Amino acid sequence: MAVLDKGVWYPNKALHELLKEDSFNLSAVPELSRYHLYISYACPFAHRCDLVINYLGLQHAISVSSVAAKRDVGGWLFDKEHPNKVNAEPSLVALYQKTMPTYSGSVSVPVLWDKKLNRIISNDSSSMAMDLATKWLPLASNQIELVPEHLKNEITSLNNWLHQHVNRKVYHVGFATDQTSYDAASEVLFEALEKLNTRIKKTRYLHGNKITLSDLFLIPTLVRFETVYEVHFKANKKRLKSFEHLYNYMLDLVSISSIRDTIDIDYMKLHYYFSHKHINPTGIVPAGPEISW
Repeated sequence: MAVLDKGVWYPNKALHELLKEDSFNLSAVPELSRYHLYISYACPFAHRCDLVINYLGLQHAISVSSVAAKRDVGGWLFDKEHPNKVNAEPSLVALYQKTMPTYSGSVSVPVLWDKKLNRIISNDSSSMAMDLATKWLPLASNQIELVPEHLKNEITSLNNWLHQHVNRKVYHVGFATDQTSYDAASEVLFEALEKLNTRIKKTRYLHGNKITLSDLFLIPTLVRFETVYEVHFKANKKRLKSFEHLYNYMLDLVSISSIRDTIDIDYMKLHYYFSHKHINPTGIVPAGPEISW
């Protein structure tokens, strides 16, 4: 993978080789037009934050833009179609270096940029999504409680479980380099999907009849499954469609315009199939599979 080590960019260096790993996780003070969120339309973790902003109607408070779909040895870059309008930096690496010249760690999205301090505030998608859903709610056009106080502990617990058993686990399947690792990760992932399918049979959403933050943690993985994960990541022990209740749950969510507007399937396919040369050396982006929704 590609990392920064003490501020120096290494396109092919493992994270575990670093002497230290840094992170940005400062809580942003809710303020109109002060922050900009950098995402990639391909990244399911960045998708969480974009979903909260779009679903709650926070676009007037926090601007959002995506990096380019194609990722190469330079990491996440900007291009004519996806420019960096906030500052002149050509890459996400440069934003990390600008914030912390001695930074060591992965250069990932999402990134919350403070335009007043001219630096990265956070790159932790989980805590960022939680803050946007709670602390930023008074600024939202649609003041929907995604984290009701009486459910906060349950939501946090389920979000952590989803992160480990579904959101990240599909990458463990896709990036496995031996059969044993692949089989183990696949088993965990599909057991989790079975549990979710059973759970959603009894209720419309993960915590009852109203959408919560947990639903916005799960949907990014589901919408990538058919076109990317089943094919590119070999996460195909069972087709997503075979989880009847889970699939209908996904269809329900993507029928909501504020959720559907955050989904760009063509961008996702271009990123995954072109950028993951260790999985798809030719970089050929497949024409299919066709999806029904």
